Amino acid sequence: MADREVTGPAVPDPRQFQVRAARELEQLRALAAGFPLHGLANWTGSRQFSRWHTSDGGLATAGLGHGAYPGPGPYVEVLVNAADGPDQALERRREVRYATEPPRDEETFRRIDRELLAVEPDEVVIPVEGAPTRFSVWWLPEGWVATTVLGAHRCTVSASRIGPDDVELCRVHDIKPYWDGRRLFPPGS
Repeated sequence: MADREVTGPAVPDPRQFQVRAARELEQLRALAAGFPLHGLANWTGSRQFSRWHTSDGGLATAGLGHGAYPGPGPYVEVLVNAADGPDQALERRREVRYATEPPRDEETFRRIDRELLAVEPDEVVIPVEGAPTRFSVWWLPEGWVATTVLGAHRCTVSASRIGPDDVELCRVHDIKPYWDGRRLFPPGS
């Protein structure tokens, strides 16, 4: 049996990476055209495309992150999906709860869901495109999550180290700064 040299993963060619990133940006731009992306108005800090999901050839969910996550400063993620799509506020509340009490069996999962669904939200007003807009809000141990329906889409804001009074949303038409930020803060960082 001949000896084989064992090597680590191939180092990506920087040019190939740039070409792939440019292609992905153009694909995402095409998918996002007409999709009501929202972000923080007047935000000067870091930003990134935090997540997206496609369905039937179109954008079904898109999230824009503001701030470095994790990090010491504020972080705000604005998710948009179809109004009849997944309840992103409930999903975020589940994530937080599961971090402290992982559901190890079906009964625990059901109990946690019953408890989460029983909590009545408060209401906050967050400006969207300058118009005061009512959001249902749930307070989390280290932040909050709020949701409202804007036309045919649900807008969910998940935030930490910043209050709802300091948040104002606007439509985002140029995703390039968010895409560039995603390259600086890759998933899981």
